[in-house]
Amino acid sequence: MEGIGPDTTRVLFEPWAWLLVILLSLLGVAGNVALYGLGRQGEEVVVDRFPRIKPARWKRAEELFETRGSRILLLSCLPGLGLVLSTAAGAFGIRMRAFVLWVTIAKMARNWLLLIIVANLYRLIVG
Repeated sequence: MEGIGPDTTRVLFEPWAWLLVILLSLLGVAGNVALYGLGRQGEEVVVDRFPRIKPARWKRAEELFETRGSRILLLSCLPGLGLVLSTAAGAFGIRMRAFVLWVTIAKMARNWLLLIIVANLYRLIVG
């Protein structure tokens, strides 16, 4: 079994990989922008739409934005947390430009990581 090396990251130089990652990332950002728009309508609308977002979780999101600023959106690529952070960003008045920048970086990083993992698994299984 071979370790991580130049062969395992070769996918980074493939044009199809860049196209795939960019496309998936933009689709992910579009979904987060919809959640951001929902958040802009106010906390009550968010709680009505997502009753599983409890007040304690919402308060924690508010504290994260107060202490970390919009860069906390780098965690928006994580399932579940992305929903809360994206809607909270809209509700707490984070500027759209900053929101899109941080979410795009997060989605690109996650999608590259997933692509490298899948490519390595494929190489291990198929050979």
